[in-house]
Amino acid sequence: MTNTPFVLGSAVDLTNKAIQNIFKKEADKLDPQFKKFFNFRTTTDLYEKDSSLTGLYEAEFTSENAEIMEDAPVQGYDQSYTQQSVDIIVPFSYMVWKFGIKKRALTNISTQILNALNRKKERLAAERLTNCFSTSWTHSGSGKQTSIANVGGDAVEPASTAHTREDGGTNMNNVVYDGTTYSLPFDYAGYKAAIRTASLMVDGRGNPMPANLDTLVCKKGSSVAFKAKEILGAIKNGKIPESFDNDGTGVPAFKVIELDYLTNDAYWFMFDSTRALTDEYGFQHIESESNNLDPVNVVYKTREMQFAGHTIFQQGFNDVARCWVFSAGDSATT
Repeated sequence: MTNTPFVLGSAVDLTNKAIQNIFKKEADKLDPQFKKFFNFRTTTDLYEKDSSLTGLYEAEFTSENAEIMEDAPVQGYDQSYTQQSVDIIVPFSYMVWKFGIKKRALTNISTQILNALNRKKERLAAERLTNCFSTSWTHSGSGKQTSIANVGGDAVEPASTAHTREDGGTNMNNVVYDGTTYSLPFDYAGYKAAIRTASLMVDGRGNPMPANLDTLVCKKGSSVAFKAKEILGAIKNGKIPESFDNDGTGVPAFKVIELDYLTNDAYWFMFDSTRALTDEYGFQHIESESNNLDPVNVVYKTREMQFAGHTIFQQGFNDVARCWVFSAGDSATT
């Protein structure tokens, strides 16, 4: 990556101190995609740890004068999150600074820095889904490659037929499964298989804990996205999707999130937003510093003006087995 500053002929305008106010106004306009499928929360700690209690048995009848049954919850899995800094610097020559002051450039440089910071967040969130069948992946950034772990508190990848249960009971599955085939393509049969998969979810003691899938996540403009619109259209008209029968009212509708940074056309995912967007379940985006524009730095030797932006956050998950289902759309991947 080049670190050569722009020269006067490279840009017609730039900035002054008003950029700080404009940066804030531009930031307020943002509507990041990742916040629609990652739970967003803030922190003041470098290290943060998720932990929970799960799974009491059901209450029991008590005979007259008999002792009340005792029970204790099971310790849930733990997950730690360490904050990481993401930064970018944009250098400009002194001549651009001195002679290139135009208000529209203030908005432009603010927007570009914001976009660069958000691009990292959006890419990382989408890549976690793209690599949901793996325990790690290599993120290829603009200047370096970074290995990123992709396991939860049970040390298993997001999509797995073998999510371990806290009490040591039967493993759980959250790969779309119709009882015969895993990872079905997204169509009416695949959607029904997703509902079936979610209906079999349990808590840490094996008690039924079905998820109500209400949101589909897929690649923007993908075959999955178009099929979802066809199915939703049929449901709206009271039809069975992919049929002329009039029983579609029994099929629940769902929201669709089409991601710009998801790369696989066939991959699709569904989640229960009442769980997935909480601190206890689902993917987490934990942020100690939002997008910031740093004070302008002057390199006295050259009078170069350096504009920088940064944000500090971490993404990950502890427990997605009870609120997300995953499919590679190829009837093979597990």
